[in-house]
Amino acid sequence: MKGKWISKFIIFLTLCSLISLTLSDFAFAKDDSSDSKVCALYFTFIGCPNCAVCDPIVLTEWPQKYPNLVVIEYGWHEDDWEDPNSQFFGEYAKAYKTQPAVPQLVFDKSNIKLGRIEVPKGESYIKSKISNPCPLIDKSVSFENLNLNELPAFPKIWANQRVLIKLSENEYLFQWNGESPPRTIGKEKITQKELKELLFAENIFEKLKNKVFDIVKPQKVEFSGSAFPGSGFVPYAEFENAIKIKVSENLITNKPEENQNPNEEINQNLKEETINLPFIGKIETKKFSLPILTFLIAIADGFNPCAFFVLTFLLAALTGLAGARRKILLVGGIFIFFSALFYFLFMSVLLNVFQLGGKITILTIIAGLIAVFAGIVNIKDYFYFQKGISLTLPKTQKEKFFQRLKNLSLAKSTLALIITTILIACTVNIYELLCTFGFPMVYTRILTLRNLPTIEYYLYLIFYNLVYIIPLLFIVLIFALTLGRKTFSQIWVRRLKLVSGFMILFLGLILMLKPKLLESALTAFSVLFAAIITSGIIILIDLFIKKEKNPETTL
Repeated sequence: MKGKWISKFIIFLTLCSLISLTLSDFAFAKDDSSDSKVCALYFTFIGCPNCAVCDPIVLTEWPQKYPNLVVIEYGWHEDDWEDPNSQFFGEYAKAYKTQPAVPQLVFDKSNIKLGRIEVPKGESYIKSKISNPCPLIDKSVSFENLNLNELPAFPKIWANQRVLIKLSENEYLFQWNGESPPRTIGKEKITQKELKELLFAENIFEKLKNKVFDIVKPQKVEFSGSAFPGSGFVPYAEFENAIKIKVSENLITNKPEENQNPNEEINQNLKEETINLPFIGKIETKKFSLPILTFLIAIADGFNPCAFFVLTFLLAALTGLAGARRKILLVGGIFIFFSALFYFLFMSVLLNVFQLGGKITILTIIAGLIAVFAGIVNIKDYFYFQKGISLTLPKTQKEKFFQRLKNLSLAKSTLALIITTILIACTVNIYELLCTFGFPMVYTRILTLRNLPTIEYYLYLIFYNLVYIIPLLFIVLIFALTLGRKTFSQIWVRRLKLVSGFMILFLGLILMLKPKLLESALTAFSVLFAAIITSGIIILIDLFIKKEKNPETTL
């Protein structure tokens, strides 16, 4: 008994070490979310009373509360319809098929807030998003890849309690509060990339080191409330420091401009986000990250030990009957169909829950916590199978299941066989959801963090469930070909629970700590690889300890 506890303790220490290494790898890896921005366009004009209410909220309060928010403001004076910003708004409203009225806040074509009541409600969108591209007039592009020269007219860019005002194509006024800049003479023009980084830099002066800029007197940035003196509206935003910057025409370097391709940064980004596949050609990895993530999570979910266990017993009951191969295919097909159907319905419910509560960021953390719990329980089941809390078919249901198996084997007609199978499938699949509900919980939350049309959400769920049933189809085919000579033992149920437990655990931790990482296909591969390697090491240690005690132990 003492040796048994020592072996369990060694495995437990190994498990803790591997989890710690995995967590530290994620925790100290580059935080991609720090480079991700929620971007919006805001239209307003001075002299608009409704804008006077919204301007300080959108342009000063929100950038203070949400450090990753970027607001590109287009404002003009009342009745000055010749103003370039006003002209641009007319073109923009036509392109986006929206009313040419202000105040207007645009996140994308499907998320436009118009008016004094609706604009402040845009905060819920900001809370629910990790990032989104800037909705330009002809395309959408991330703020990191935004070419400032592509912004027409003369916008103001508000972020992190700072403002960047476009004065001309390559000249900007940058204003902020805090320490004044040193009066040094630099040699290099600041690039667009560095200019955007000034909005978020912790150390502004480090970014300005050796750069060319002029220290100027700060300007008050007018809000719409300035047209209503004495009304109580906030009239303007004030800043302590201001510099005028002439920006290099280069996007990312300070090489001589005549030798620099102005699209170098964009081309480089496209290159990094594109891979060449044999027979297929070039594909953009960002577009394929969600399908790949879907496939990997679904295929891992498909190795559902509970489903394997139930399906194996279900098909084994038919192996001795006349026409066993045909009955195995029929019963297996019915069982798989209802497995996919129930899973799809369950995931649809989760999807709607997350969509309705998408404004509540804590739902992401709750989903992560539930996944972590499910993962730990599955890992526990490898060491103490069905002892204590266990996400498996309850013993009472097992007894009913075995009784129904007898009825299945006694079915005298094909119709009776089909009806009995449907009853078994419907009952068992409800309980099977307990086995791996961590996977659909994590996946549907990942899905709702993406800004997709409704139809795409359900298409992804269909794709997920088609992938999910692939392992079950293989079991049915193997049974049909071998007539049950290959069985699925309890040791393999435990091993599958170990692998799935680690994968659910890792996904849950990432969902809680850095959900942005789940936008990358590399994360999905890494999680699957880490789960397999960690489980493999634990299984090998367990086998080695058992081999030491009993030399006759085999795989």
